[in-house]
Amino acid sequence: MDIDDFQSMSDKFLTWLKNTGATISPKIQLADLRDRAAGRGVVATSDLTSDEEIFRIPRTSILTTETTDLPQEILQQLTDPWLSLILAMIFEYLLGTNSRFKPYLDILPESFNTLMFWTDNELQYLQGSAILSKIGKEEADNTFSEQLLPIITKNPEIFKIGTCNNQDLLALCHRMGSIIMSYAFDLDPPPTTTTSSSEEWESDSDSENEKISPKALIPLADMLNANGDLTNSKLFFSSDSFIMKTLQPVAAGEELLNDFGPLPPADLLRRYGFVTKNYSKWDVVEISAEKIKDCVKVDSENEIYAKFQYAEEQGVLDDAYDIARPGNEEGQFSEELCVFLNLLVLRKGEFEKMVEKEKLPKVELSVEAKRLLRRVLVHRYSEYPVEKELRESGSSSTRMEMARQVIEGEKEVIREAIEAVTDDANTNKKRAADTLEEEAAAIRNPVKK
Repeated sequence: MDIDDFQSMSDKFLTWLKNTGATISPKIQLADLRDRAAGRGVVATSDLTSDEEIFRIPRTSILTTETTDLPQEILQQLTDPWLSLILAMIFEYLLGTNSRFKPYLDILPESFNTLMFWTDNELQYLQGSAILSKIGKEEADNTFSEQLLPIITKNPEIFKIGTCNNQDLLALCHRMGSIIMSYAFDLDPPPTTTTSSSEEWESDSDSENEKISPKALIPLADMLNANGDLTNSKLFFSSDSFIMKTLQPVAAGEELLNDFGPLPPADLLRRYGFVTKNYSKWDVVEISAEKIKDCVKVDSENEIYAKFQYAEEQGVLDDAYDIARPGNEEGQFSEELCVFLNLLVLRKGEFEKMVEKEKLPKVELSVEAKRLLRRVLVHRYSEYPVEKELRESGSSSTRMEMARQVIEGEKEVIREAIEAVTDDANTNKKRAADTLEEEAAAIRNPVKK
């Protein structure tokens, strides 16, 4: 798309939005930020003061299952808010020029850098990251095919599918689902305020409320980009409209930025399709309970089973634990992880006494627990590509560069964690490898005896 077409579509969108009753400050513009790989964005054209209203969008102008012209008897066949909004968006899109939302739909993206759209070869550059298990493309395909496509194809008089086949419709489901993932807001936030987009449609949300919250596309509000903790704007809710205001003074020429929350770069890439250094402070590495189990030294399988079972009964056993950066507000290692590790390294007699008293170990890691954690971290590190592979991959595409940034960040988290648990007992202990890379290489390629 050339610059003229891009700007023309933006202009038509803003004209449409104002005609629906929206008010937009003359001090901002919807700018072309493609030169910084940011698509569209909202930029101040004059200085803005703190708490200044930037725009106000009527509730009647947003796209929801309530404002769509898709008959409610069709929408009532679905209970999931994600699927309902996807269906409404597909309906409006297929209406073409007959949809009152067409100028808005025209500026929404047709292609994405989110992980759902990466090829298998591209995803290999994220080897080692737990994010690969959270993409859920196959699950999304099944959900769309089983729940959405039958509704669309059984109602050809309502959905103007024309020559669209099932593959075309499936692609539309993915496109609309990705727009919701990147652009949608929850409609039942805490009083007066909201954070940005909701959890992804293709996998389970961590919050039960997020699963059932109705979703909405709020024109123009969803055009604000984000960049870590550089947030300078926020969306406020009223009974009849959505109001974007500044949180601090914004100088002319500065971009207005919303808040995506403290997302790790891997999650940022999965949900929004970009990575910036301003999110590196929230890097995490996931360590599974199974990985910990593989690294525990015990006399019998019965002993490890008993400890895992007791940890589950006491509420400290999780499927996986996050390792964060030093200084993280919730700690580099969670309390549950520390207690779990301390439990696993107890001698048999000590463990039996603890079970008898229905108690748990203290949170502070014991020397033995630190050694166990270090062993787990080294094994986890070995699952990532080696440094040379990252440097000499031979590719310089945007997706490859983003993948490298994610992997390097996660590997750094492990290096920091290893440093934190390496004490005198560890450093004096003779090892076959002198460096972490060598230790990891020994695990990747064990010497045959």
